[in-house]
Amino acid sequence: ANSVAEYLDSSLPIEKRMTQNSNRPAITLDALVQALKRPFTGSLLTSRFVFGVAFSIFQTLFSLYTLQKFGLEPTQTGYILTYVGVLSVITQGFVVGQLAKRYREDVLLMIGVSLTAISMFLWGFVSTIPMLLLVMAPLAIAGGTLNTVLSSALSKSVKQVEIGGILGLSVSVESSTRVIAPIVGGWLLQSYGTSAPGIFSGVVLAGLAVYTFTHIFRHPIALEMSAPVAVSRD
Repeated sequence: ANSVAEYLDSSLPIEKRMTQNSNRPAITLDALVQALKRPFTGSLLTSRFVFGVAFSIFQTLFSLYTLQKFGLEPTQTGYILTYVGVLSVITQGFVVGQLAKRYREDVLLMIGVSLTAISMFLWGFVSTIPMLLLVMAPLAIAGGTLNTVLSSALSKSVKQVEIGGILGLSVSVESSTRVIAPIVGGWLLQSYGTSAPGIFSGVVLAGLAVYTFTHIFRHPIALEMSAPVAVSRD
């Protein structure tokens, strides 16, 4: 979901990759702890984790949700997920690039988190298939935007030699959410019904929207990243 190198102007020049790969920070628990302590970079990783948990609940439980809520067969659910996937691909392949030319990444993160929170919350209250498809559209677009912009912002928030390491940590953080989300989401679905996963994810992301506003939006590093001349990070 993060294959958007053409929009990440922080990518290393090809002639420098071989010499700098050997200096790339190790992806360890200590490296993660140190990264979380860094201003802005740590906030982005925290956002990656929280968003990952909420969005993974949607991804991992969706088939069970549609079966319990609407009695859909796997093939029918597959059509809906294909619809969501196509919207995400279009978003990451075209829409984000256009938005990034006009708006700072901290602005896109703030809007993306807020829109995803609203969409997740509404997901908990849909009662028909057309309503579900309607709610899935902004969810797919906002989710695709967030995945792309988070990776871009992380790569720009550190020195060139640290890009590989920080993106590796980001992938590790995201992978951990795929362990947590099915457990939490499955418990919610079984204990409280089909509305619970969406409402829970919406509330979690609403909290993330507040966190994004206080820790990322208009942060000095975010403003520096949008400046014509790059400066050193952290």
